[in-house]
Amino acid sequence: MAIESKAFESLHIDIKKGEYLLNGESMKAISHLELEFNNGEWSLLVTKDELFKQAATKI
Repeated sequence: MAIESKAFESLHIDIKKGEYLLNGESMKAISHLELEFNNGEWSLLVTKDELFKQAATKI
């Protein structure tokens, strides 16, 4: 399974204010991140928690 690649434009972390933004959007569901700088290029790998529930079924 390949990892989907998205544009990495900005990362804002303000611990004092409790602000955590990735590309201007909240990082509430992100549980882990790895920031890397290699040969002049930045990359960010994130682990995002998502919950899936079975849809209600009719009996």
